[in-house]
Amino acid sequence: MMLTNRELARQSKLLELIYTGMTAQSRWTTDILPAIADYLQVSSCVLFTPFHKPQESGFLYTHGISPQQVQLYKDHYRNEDIYAKAALSRGLLVEGNVIIFADILPAEQLHASKYYREYLVREDMAQLMSAIVFGPDSDSGMPLTVCSFWRGINADPYTEQERIRLSLLIPHISRALGASQIIRTSAMNSISSLSALDRLPSSGVLMVDESGKVIFANRAAQRILNTQDGLRLRKQSDADEFGELIAEDAQADKALRAALRTTLSHNSCITPHFSKSIVVPRSSATCNYTVQFSALVLDNELSAEERRFAAIVFISDSAKKLHIDPEILQSSYGLTPTEVRVAIALFESCSAKEVAKTLGTSHHTVRGHIKLLYTKLGVDTRARFIKLLLGIAL
Repeated sequence: MMLTNRELARQSKLLELIYTGMTAQSRWTTDILPAIADYLQVSSCVLFTPFHKPQESGFLYTHGISPQQVQLYKDHYRNEDIYAKAALSRGLLVEGNVIIFADILPAEQLHASKYYREYLVREDMAQLMSAIVFGPDSDSGMPLTVCSFWRGINADPYTEQERIRLSLLIPHISRALGASQIIRTSAMNSISSLSALDRLPSSGVLMVDESGKVIFANRAAQRILNTQDGLRLRKQSDADEFGELIAEDAQADKALRAALRTTLSHNSCITPHFSKSIVVPRSSATCNYTVQFSALVLDNELSAEERRFAAIVFISDSAKKLHIDPEILQSSYGLTPTEVRVAIALFESCSAKEVAKTLGTSHHTVRGHIKLLYTKLGVDTRARFIKLLLGIAL
């Protein structure tokens, strides 16, 4: 699709706004979704994780939908969602896919459904276009994430041109959300200073200027790079504090450079999805580093006159042993010391039997503790328990 100069300028401003959601999650509701809705000429929209609640690393951002409508969906109509059933049955929950449901769900079938007659008509939510921001098995580690846009029954139908417009936004939404989730799972709602980045102990973070030069590295990144075990910084002059990010593996280094160039270009047509990370082999071990990129708006709150940050780089070390801070479990979730020991042992074990063996107690006692701590943590399955603890792991 060829975009006019006016359209390109409008899209550029919208992309800058989307990237503000990376460091300030509240802006998804207050600014970003309203702007996207206006861009696509829709009355309401929702960006959410259908199968994960906030305490399970999920989220729910809305625009133009009342809190009562949201609660009704959760309490009574989730299982009646004829749109979700159509997408599931047709295998359409594919990362990056944009679905115009009028193409796959006849209007007669929709209007005859309980979901439409009792729920959607309450706020004239009839026509739906949805984007799969993260798929069910995303390489990014993000949960299934959907961005849905609603129009009324008498509004103009969605067009192929609008589907393409949304598809061009999805990689940028994925990058901003992916970076935002890393910040969020580190027990912070926003990043407003460089010192805050040092409180991301499990994520190496680099800030890059418009030329691709690293001009800030948090403590976790410096620990990784100081080992020079597959990744390092190369200074171009003695005046450089950090320099250029280099991978020792030639193929990985080429991929890093290409990914950084693409990130800095802000080109909506070539920007890859956040899950398309770069794998960098370590020199001393079989495990790897994973490197992910996200653009920043140049007037972001982290930049100063002498240092203007254009992109942020996340480095994850697959060899790093995760640590659960007992104090977080006690202060944030009210777990007793015994429940904390059970939680950490369960996180590191495969079964309640192994936990019982590790703690030297009975299987029956451990199962009782697990039931109580699941209630306090707000989870109901081991998978959700693991996901929650991964979010607070150091």
